[in-house]
Amino acid sequence: MRKPFLVLSILAFLTCLVAGIAIAQKSLGSVNPQEPVQEIARPASAHQQNILLIHVDQLEKNQPDVISVWGLILYFPEPKIILQSIYPSPIGRENFPLATFKLTKTKNLNPPFIQQVSLQTQMAWDNYILIDHQGLSFFAAGLTANEVFSPENQTNGVIPVESAYLARLCDRFVEMEQTAFQQIEWSHIIPEHWRSNLPFDQAILHWEKLTSPQSPIKCEVFGE
Repeated sequence: MRKPFLVLSILAFLTCLVAGIAIAQKSLGSVNPQEPVQEIARPASAHQQNILLIHVDQLEKNQPDVISVWGLILYFPEPKIILQSIYPSPIGRENFPLATFKLTKTKNLNPPFIQQVSLQTQMAWDNYILIDHQGLSFFAAGLTANEVFSPENQTNGVIPVESAYLARLCDRFVEMEQTAFQQIEWSHIIPEHWRSNLPFDQAILHWEKLTSPQSPIKCEVFGE
């Protein structure tokens, strides 16, 4: 009596084992190894805004060349503006997802680029701003009245030159505070030399939040 019972137990075990393996293989086979990676998510914050600032040569081109990428981080309670260089970088330049940089037919940024930059920087980006050489020149002219951005000035390297340039703009923002936005001829910049998924009225609200506290704005630039 015990021998038939033992045989039946072994058969039942083997049946369950085969069924389990089949189910596992089916489950694993349903996973797509080429499924796109999702960008890093971050809950919306009333105290911080992360903006990817992408400097290109000419937005009038179908696919402009990327000159540099900066992280523009706004801290509202302090208030503070931080500009952190992301590309080009002396470490891991070849790993930057430049191949994913594409513009749509409406000159907006293709989402996979933001997703890949989020993964590389381990930081979620709320918005992006695309600005070209001419746009930077108009932007600087409104703040400095005489300084014009020139790509020919970048013989010593992109980030060192742009760090000094952005630092001067930072100083002007700190000095001018509320009136800074009014000094810029935005009609010369938008839309030909500027593309963004950040609505302009929201950008103005951000600036009002930065300039409304009693404490002065701090603006810092971190290059290489």
